[in-house]
Amino acid sequence: MDKKLPEVFANPIQKEFHNVQDVYYEGMRPSQRKNSVQDVVSKIRDIFSSKDFVYKKEVVLTMADGVMDTVVVGRTEQSLLTMNGEVIPIASIFDIEKK
Repeated sequence: MDKKLPEVFANPIQKEFHNVQDVYYEGMRPSQRKNSVQDVVSKIRDIFSSKDFVYKKEVVLTMADGVMDTVVVGRTEQSLLTMNGEVIPIASIFDIEKK
C-alpha cells in the first residue's frame, strides 16, 4: 500500500475558446399551458376508471410549483387524495400522467 503512483500529466490550456454557445430555455408559464381544467379532469377520470386501477396509482403531477411523483388513492369533486395523506386541489394541477 505504500507504493507511489506515477504523476498524471495534465497539459495546461492557454488559449481562449470561442466555440462555446450560450443556450437559454424558458419553460412554459402556467398561462401558456395547453391543458385546461377540463382536460385534467378527463385525464383523472380516465385514470380512476381504467381497469388497472384497483386501490392506488402512481402518477406524475405537473403543478405551478413543479413536478411531483405521488401515489393517488382517491378523489373528490375538487381534489385528489394521495397515499401520504395530502389533499391536492385539481385546479392547481396543469397535467397528470400515469407512471
